[in-house]
Amino acid sequence: MPPIKSRRAPTKGDQREQALIDAARTVFRDKPISQVTIDELAGAAGIARSGFYFYFESKQALLAALVDQRIAEADLEMAEWLAADGLGRDELRRGLAAGLARWKTDGRWLREAFVTPDPGPEVMHVRDRLVDEGCTLFSKRITRDAEAGRTVSGPPDLIAKMAVHLRSVMFADVYGNPGAYDEDELLDTLADAVLRLVYGTTP
Repeated sequence: MPPIKSRRAPTKGDQREQALIDAARTVFRDKPISQVTIDELAGAAGIARSGFYFYFESKQALLAALVDQRIAEADLEMAEWLAADGLGRDELRRGLAAGLARWKTDGRWLREAFVTPDPGPEVMHVRDRLVDEGCTLFSKRITRDAEAGRTVSGPPDLIAKMAVHLRSVMFADVYGNPGAYDEDELLDTLADAVLRLVYGTTP
């Protein structure tokens, strides 16, 4: 019989750190990070100001932790399409729709993390890693279909980067210009644009 593995329960420290990340997600939705105070973040998490600095050196470090934890949601959103082969337009559109819904809620801090040219070294480090990971997943899918002769010619890594950035730029624009787009039309057009970029055609 294999040994029983114990799982460490979250400590109070783990819970306080998570409380700060959860508080940041809420507070950063309402105002730019430059206008948010440490006292505000600590208060929203239910801890003292001094407790903030036990877990994070700065607001940017907290934003980096938030991005690192929550951006995994984007991988889940696209997982169905990324695991499939061929066009998979319905799967792609569902993933894009889930991503758009997330941007409509968390777009303020997502823009600061992924669109701002210089979000600070902590956030930049996380952003570069996560973008690379996302592009790698996309590139692997393109490579599978390229080997099956389904895609257009071109380096899968470069095509993946173009598609990933197109998605982020459009979602950021939707957040920044509420009401400017018909969402169904935007999702249809974005899905078709990605498919044309990768396959040269759409259903």
